[in-house]
Amino acid sequence: MSALAALGLGVAASIIAIIIAGGVGWARRRGKPLARPVTPDQLREALDKQKRQILEGVKQEFNHYFGIAARPAEQLVAASDEERLRLLAQAVEAQREHRYAEAIEFLKPCLRPGLPLQERVALHNLIGNSYMYMGQQAEAEPHYRQVLAAAEEMDDDQTRAAALGNLGRVYRQRGDLAKAEEYHKKALAIDEEIGNRLGQAQDLGNLGNVYAQRGELDKAEEHYRRVLVIDERIGNRLGQAKTLGNLGNVYFERGELDQAEQYHKKALAINEEIGSRLDQAQDLANLGLVYAQRGDLGKAEEHYRKALAIDEEIANRLGQANQFRNLGLLAEERGEVEKAWSLLNEAKALYEAIGAGGPNADIVLRALERLESE
Repeated sequence: MSALAALGLGVAASIIAIIIAGGVGWARRRGKPLARPVTPDQLREALDKQKRQILEGVKQEFNHYFGIAARPAEQLVAASDEERLRLLAQAVEAQREHRYAEAIEFLKPCLRPGLPLQERVALHNLIGNSYMYMGQQAEAEPHYRQVLAAAEEMDDDQTRAAALGNLGRVYRQRGDLAKAEEYHKKALAIDEEIGNRLGQAQDLGNLGNVYAQRGELDKAEEHYRRVLVIDERIGNRLGQAKTLGNLGNVYFERGELDQAEQYHKKALAINEEIGSRLDQAQDLANLGLVYAQRGDLGKAEEHYRKALAIDEEIANRLGQANQFRNLGLLAEERGEVEKAWSLLNEAKALYEAIGAGGPNADIVLRALERLESE
């Protein structure tokens, strides 16, 4: 399988396989020779296109999890030989399908001795992200610290701020909110000093998440609204949608369900407009939680199932696990014990398959214990 095919980006079907024979390049599609020979320029163009597709996948992965600037990704891909391009393509595809343990296995061989700093930054960031997705903060932390050390060595403020933000998230997921706040404030100070507006929005959003987890909902709301102002000014539609969803969660925690519904619907509308299927699923699930809290279990189930359909379509196994969890808890509330048992075990199997721990997996285990004792 080619690196492009491994990416699964919908372009493999239209790419002609390049075959070099006897010094003359001939293009074939599905084993049938075409009339025109492939020139060296066309071959170079095909390889360049392959690299661009891999680079796009790496950049998307960076941006999805408090992405570092594009430079490390660009250098990593540009300097890669065929073998490393293949590994990177497989890693990006594995991450896209939430097969994080596999992604790490593809990425680790790329960490060769003597790599330039920018390439080390890119690889440690990608590996750290994969561990974070699995809820393995202890494994992620040393990789983010490698990124921070490289940033210090390069004297690169933007990478330094990104690394501090990632480490802040590690501490937040561990429940060390004081340390998380400290790191996110350091990142914010750097991004303000260098005028990185996107970084500022991410830092403020991370601080909002810390305050929300502490139960300081007014403070969380204040930070999310500051994020919204920045994202609107810089035209970051995806950021706007995420922040509207965060505000919806604040209202949900306050018990203001009408406001929560309004904000989650606004987030959903933007994500539908920009085509972010992953975030559409999250918005639908959030709306399901609102309806479940109101006692409208039929409407809640409808939204969970819509979210599940999207997660299955995009091969988001973590999202699928979360929707099976929501549907299982809903069945438990209705007294449908066998259905709840089946759905929650589906969730448990998926969490285990992708190595995802954390509070969501714990909720499922506790629910199964309750059902077993009945």
